[in-house]
Amino acid sequence: MSILNVENLSFGFGDKVLLRNASFRMVKGEHAGLVGANGAGKTTLFNILTGKLIPDEGRVYRQPSINIGYLDQLSGLEKGYTIRETLKSAFDELFQIEKEMLEVADKLSNVNGSESEKLLNRFGRLQDILYASDFYRIDSLVDNTANGLGLDILGMDTSVDKLSGGQRTKVKLAKLLLRSPDILFLDEPTNYLDKEHIEWLSNYLKDYPKNFMVISHDTEFLNNITNVIYNIEFANLKRYPGNYNEFLKLKDSESKRYIEQYNKQQQEIARLEDFISKNIVRASTSKRAKSRRKQLDKIERLEKPKTLSKPSFSFLQSRESGKLIFKSSGMDIGYNYPIISNLNLNLMKGEKIAITGCNGIGKSTLLKTILGIIPSLKGKVELGDYLYPIYFEQESATSNNTPVEEIWNEFPQKSQKEIREALAKCGLSQKHVLQKMSTLSGGEQAKVRICKLMMKPSNWIIFDEPTNHLDVDAKSALKEALINYDGTILLVCHEKEFYQDWITGLWNIEEHIISSL
Repeated sequence: MSILNVENLSFGFGDKVLLRNASFRMVKGEHAGLVGANGAGKTTLFNILTGKLIPDEGRVYRQPSINIGYLDQLSGLEKGYTIRETLKSAFDELFQIEKEMLEVADKLSNVNGSESEKLLNRFGRLQDILYASDFYRIDSLVDNTANGLGLDILGMDTSVDKLSGGQRTKVKLAKLLLRSPDILFLDEPTNYLDKEHIEWLSNYLKDYPKNFMVISHDTEFLNNITNVIYNIEFANLKRYPGNYNEFLKLKDSESKRYIEQYNKQQQEIARLEDFISKNIVRASTSKRAKSRRKQLDKIERLEKPKTLSKPSFSFLQSRESGKLIFKSSGMDIGYNYPIISNLNLNLMKGEKIAITGCNGIGKSTLLKTILGIIPSLKGKVELGDYLYPIYFEQESATSNNTPVEEIWNEFPQKSQKEIREALAKCGLSQKHVLQKMSTLSGGEQAKVRICKLMMKPSNWIIFDEPTNHLDVDAKSALKEALINYDGTILLVCHEKEFYQDWITGLWNIEEHIISSL
């Protein structure tokens, strides 16, 4: 039984077509992944399915009783509430029912007879709704979900106004899960989650009794939670049964079959064209040549197989640094008060270090302190000689410049041709580079920021969650670039599979906290 029907959906921005004549049915119990390259139109499809965008053509049907929940990359939280209050607001409808039930109870003390019987029946129905909805377990449900996503570490009475962007995303996700809608739409839910919290979410979604569709570039996560994959490629949407690995196998077989059919057809077309050109003017064979021409005209020609251009990253090397890169003794980091104390760290030339620890623990603050963007609160900090760092910040404001303007502003000596070539190398098409940054997907914006760093010679890379939003091919290309980089690397990343086979060391910030207690 289908609970969501999409018929002949088309959508585009200007001359950029994102979806063309897309149709599918979401059946009950479907746990779907939505995949595709950065900028393919995944978030756009979500916005159409949830009613935030109106398609150019086609329609979306869903049963009137179906309620949906959407975790997107842009929505905010209501200010002035604590984490606990925000999560409990997921049950506002139930609290309203409780309020009505208590009002009915008050009226019961002042009536009798048939009116009393009506009120008693109404009280019973309302109470049954609350019991069926686990109303009396709300506090437990809130605590379990908060613990599963690591919000308890932040303090449940913390105001959401004080949270970072990543922490607010976790609160939005927790609230959405507590609502338990009939269809969940999750846009890159793992971006700000630690490994153990991704595992918790994975187990939660595997057991989710209703439907969901998830956009994610985390292939392990998709493999664990999905039973169907929808792929957007060249504005076409196609459904594949199974998890992500099964999708890759099916798509690969499909591509090979299509290429084989295309090549056979091209050979047949070439054979017919050759016969026609040799025989059309000869009286003895002209009739046969005309027959072949009719045969050729009837062939429904297959479109030439398309291939996505894969990004390629590389970083310019500056002169070598000194042997010491960074050293701290008894360093406290934080803003108004220490969040991590007594850090004794040592980073030497050529080391490639991954920094791990739960979200909100202070990894980004540590990077900013090392770079001198914010001062340490205590202790001794020493930087080495001849350092030329480049820094990828986890959260960055989005401008209304085009990608070309964004880079030109920083490198005015570069020609427009050089800038366009650099952006193309990073996987951005000619259409992308003339759009405003604010209209690009998160992955496309990240590629522009990486492109900017690629144009600056360095001997020290500091990357804070660079894989957030990047598609599979872009992550693979970035990993290769970091492996080939001859300088020093400090990397914050929640995807262990991205760094585990090339780093030279690991700084687990949680261990540093324990050792300083």
